[in-house]
Amino acid sequence: MNKIWTIGALLQWTQQYFAEKGIDSPRLDAEILLAHVLKKERIYLYAHYDEPMNGEELAAYRELVKKRGSRLSVAHILGTKAFMGLDFKVSQDVLIPRPETEMLVETVAVAAKGTAPVIIDVGTGSGAILLSLLSYLPEATGMGIDISPKALAVAAENGRHLGLEERVTWMESDLLAKVPSMACDWLVSNPPYLTAKDMVELQPEVRHDPELALYGGDDGLSIYRRLAAESPAYVKGGGHCAVEIGAGQGPDVIDIFCQTGAYDYEQTVKDYGGIDRVLLFTRKE
Repeated sequence: MNKIWTIGALLQWTQQYFAEKGIDSPRLDAEILLAHVLKKERIYLYAHYDEPMNGEELAAYRELVKKRGSRLSVAHILGTKAFMGLDFKVSQDVLIPRPETEMLVETVAVAAKGTAPVIIDVGTGSGAILLSLLSYLPEATGMGIDISPKALAVAAENGRHLGLEERVTWMESDLLAKVPSMACDWLVSNPPYLTAKDMVELQPEVRHDPELALYGGDDGLSIYRRLAAESPAYVKGGGHCAVEIGAGQGPDVIDIFCQTGAYDYEQTVKDYGGIDRVLLFTRKE
């Protein structure tokens, strides 16, 4: 006789299965995937714990569970990721936006509040940083730059979806190499900063992100060196540069930017885990 699977029984089974696979948030992931299949909010699951699932729903859910069990992230499975309260389309052509990167957006959004800044986002990926800033700063305009045309296609789609396409331009360029002469108020970047050692120790989920968006050279600092050298030509005197960094990289990245003679170090912002996450520099007049 076929077992009748209720929502509650299915969630419990999936939670255990995911936990055995070494997944960090087994219960949450089970709920997000099931809510997606049922086209409901997660709260619905708790109000309908004893509701039986039909065959079609079970088959669809089983496929998603199989993918998650193979350590494909929930964001990759569903093709969307929430960031700064907005929904972004994602694919295997872009880095999945991370919660700690919200600290970069929050820092810039607070500092630039009430102004009409021009923002350049270097290595824009899905466009999550730039589009979030444009969303929170209604007078802002920006340019998102990426070396990957596939990433830029995802970013452009996100811009249209959020109704921000009038205020943003996208440009294919290896950092700032092809960007025409312009002066911005804010240059922001979450560059690739993983070291060769980090790349070997990557979690299985992260292996589905593009290597281009992760690997920062042997010491993880290659892109910061290039950014520090190339960016002063694009930032107004008195303007700002804000970059995300990996754990422990603060002192090295501060040195790299200050040694150009173009920047003064302004501040370091910690993430919610207490790790130095964002560095702010001011362009000398």
